[in-house]
Amino acid sequence: MRITNSIGLLVLAISFSACGKEALDVAQDVGLVPSGCGNEGARFQASINGEDYCASAQILATGDGSSVIVTGIDLLGSTLILQLDTLAVGDHAMTEAANGVLYMQAGTTYTIAPDAAGVLSVSTHDQAARKLKASFDVPVFNEMNGVTKQVQGTVDVTYSTGG
Repeated sequence: MRITNSIGLLVLAISFSACGKEALDVAQDVGLVPSGCGNEGARFQASINGEDYCASAQILATGDGSSVIVTGIDLLGSTLILQLDTLAVGDHAMTEAANGVLYMQAGTTYTIAPDAAGVLSVSTHDQAARKLKASFDVPVFNEMNGVTKQVQGTVDVTYSTGG
């Protein structure tokens, strides 16, 4: 049994030191996390400046029937927060004041700039079952360094309520 465990640890160590492998790829290869991004009712994924983002470490969705906040954290600790102030099916504006988004990566925070806008498309909202499906496309901006990133994402969550 000790030899089997040692071989497993050696394979794992080699996998983590493999050149060019992303942390998520390694975790999927060794079976620590499933391939793909989430499951129905627990999925939050995006493309951020063309880079794939998957909230594979944690997804938290809470709401009150008129608004929902979805927080996702990936395996590297990057956090994406989507605030849906509008749950009606259809397209809605995303601005600094409504239907906001916050992206945090390596200590750098990106939000919607005052003069920017995006689109939130709610495709499904079942208030009784607390199920929400939506997509969004919005530019986010870091005030400190002036960098702008485009975020295109989707959520498929079952949210909890405070009561």
